[in-house]
Amino acid sequence: MVVEQWLYDLRTALEQHWMAWAVFAAQLLVTWAVAGLAKRILRWIAHRVVSRSDTTLDDRLVEAGTPAVRWVILALGLRLALMSLGSAIPSFQAGGRYATQFTVAGNLAEAVVVIAVTVLVNALINAALDWYLHELAGRTDGTWDRELMPMIKKGVSAVVGFFALSIVLELFGISVSALIATAGVASAAIALASQDTLSNMLGGLAILIDRPFRVGDWIELTDGKVGVVVEIGLRTTRIRQFDGTALVVPNKDMANTRVINYALPSPQAAIRQTIRVTYDTDVEKAKKVLLDVLQSHPEVLKDPVPGVWLSAFNTYSLDLFFSCWVDSYTNRFRVTDELNMQILKAFRENGIALAIPAQHIRIQQKEDSLDQAVELPAPDGNRPVQAVPGDPENH
Repeated sequence: MVVEQWLYDLRTALEQHWMAWAVFAAQLLVTWAVAGLAKRILRWIAHRVVSRSDTTLDDRLVEAGTPAVRWVILALGLRLALMSLGSAIPSFQAGGRYATQFTVAGNLAEAVVVIAVTVLVNALINAALDWYLHELAGRTDGTWDRELMPMIKKGVSAVVGFFALSIVLELFGISVSALIATAGVASAAIALASQDTLSNMLGGLAILIDRPFRVGDWIELTDGKVGVVVEIGLRTTRIRQFDGTALVVPNKDMANTRVINYALPSPQAAIRQTIRVTYDTDVEKAKKVLLDVLQSHPEVLKDPVPGVWLSAFNTYSLDLFFSCWVDSYTNRFRVTDELNMQILKAFRENGIALAIPAQHIRIQQKEDSLDQAVELPAPDGNRPVQAVPGDPENH
């Protein structure tokens, strides 16, 4: 019955106010045409004008904003067409039979406008942030920007979305302040129940801002764990260890622990080692052989200059200490192995012996020891037996 009445009223409105409905339909068609024309105009501007500028920011803004601008125009056209229709039909006006329904329709149209504008603003902001990340941050040390930018983009989108939701709720008479108060109480309860999660999130933010390490850095923790940082998330930091396993550490622990970062302040790494040679070694010759090996390796840097020093007189050896640098800490183990192999080969070719810990025990026997007799108890316990050291018969 209600549907039949609604259809009857609609047919009556169309018959009595056909001109208003015709204008409404014409406005929608014009809006559709204007939206399509605006899209073409923006593309023409991007091709003819924006592409000739020195910066790519405007290109990104036009590219990101063009689809959203079309929806903004369509939403505005719908709202204006509804306003024109309502002013021409009495039953849609205040006090009319369908005033409430028409008001809801108008609010829905306004909500669509707000959503379309929100999408446009969010697209423009994200395009600007992406431009900053690729154009400006790429010219400097942009690691911090690359790690923090996703968090910034999510935060900006959340703020823009919150304001849009507030406006939409106000359109339908829902108090935002009451929701905020309720959300505040709920947030306090959630905060008490998830202190560890919040601590980890704050720890992750502190790591991204302070940058004690970055994604791709080779770090060592206080417990001796060593690996490469693969991800710094909101709650945890993931480290790939050299055995292929993933070490997941809460950010609050990472923010409060001592970390050795092999990538800072530069990726260059030192190779320092002590070679022990025997005391009869020609030290000058051994130092020259070592230095030649260091200087001949293609991956050993010329600056800082490699060096070899006689560092200590050990109990059983002369200690030769050498130091050199490689361009990246990731190559240190491999270059160390190659240097050790070349040093061993060079020492053997030059007759240089490596010192090995050893003890020499010298036993000296006095000449008159043979004249000394040791009195041993007799087997039967009655008379002693004279035992001479070294006499096989006494054994």
